Amino acid sequence: MFDVGGEQVQAYNDALFAQVRQKYAVQPNFLAKFDMKSLRMFGGKGGNLMAFTLDKRYLVKEISSDDQQSMLKHARTIIARQMTGESLICPLFLHFTRQGKNYVVMLNVLPADSGVIWHKKYDLKGNRDDKLLEDDGRDVVEVHKRCFYCHNCWYGCDVIPCCTTMERKRYFLGKKHAFETEFITSDAQAKRIVSMVTGDAKLLGEAGVMDYSLIIGIIRQGEKESIPPADGRNQFVFTYGGWTYVYYMGIIDFLQEWTSTKKIAAVIKAPLAPKPLSTVPPQQYADQFARAMQGKFKGLGSSRPEGAVIARI
Repeated sequence: MFDVGGEQVQAYNDALFAQVRQKYAVQPNFLAKFDMKSLRMFGGKGGNLMAFTLDKRYLVKEISSDDQQSMLKHARTIIARQMTGESLICPLFLHFTRQGKNYVVMLNVLPADSGVIWHKKYDLKGNRDDKLLEDDGRDVVEVHKRCFYCHNCWYGCDVIPCCTTMERKRYFLGKKHAFETEFITSDAQAKRIVSMVTGDAKLLGEAGVMDYSLIIGIIRQGEKESIPPADGRNQFVFTYGGWTYVYYMGIIDFLQEWTSTKKIAAVIKAPLAPKPLSTVPPQQYADQFARAMQGKFKGLGSSRPEGAVIARI
């Protein structure tokens, strides 16, 4: 049993998750003040509810029945990988059930302090679903085109002024930027990040899950400003061109298995959607994801050290 908002809930496999809590120095009562009524829908495709704790360090998220089965099946393997200390997979601290619904509690991989202004924030899948989420402190709102909008096109037509809006153009250009951008780091940092991503993708591919993302948040500040604390997160600090770039990153949404629904979606999307596709079998997704991330992180000694992270939309 575990205390969530003063209520005792049933935890799954808690001996496993206790190891992660201990590693990250999570207090036993870390959810004692969490209010389950604060759960809200945040625009995710699955329609599940989620909410941050008051300190915004942890995220409580409802999971679907499919993700529940995936969690039970893969928790041991994923946690073993996380415990090595060489993984970008978002740490999970608790898996519990309440009133017939299931939830996971994870680390918020990006600091949410009120003073944080993100230079860039990305959701990267290594395919055409890559997104720029935030640009110099301003959210990039998702504005989709769909084939069933008779006054719009599905993919394309973004170059024709009368067929688009400024919001759609900004979102479209943000996606293009996210797909094409590269990130400058030191050679050692680039090597470590690529190694972590490659190992994580290999494990997730073998587990048979897909559709996960690498979330990256970048703070840009003066060279003499103090570095924000890592606070248990994956943090990489690199100074270049008069600026210090503070990277935070983590792999999220790694419970989606290759279901019949995904297989049907793949058949529908294949002839229409731009390549590379997001809906592909787990091993293909893992290879595609790893290959894309390997090309994005460039050490200062690489041939293109300037990096697109400095570029603006």
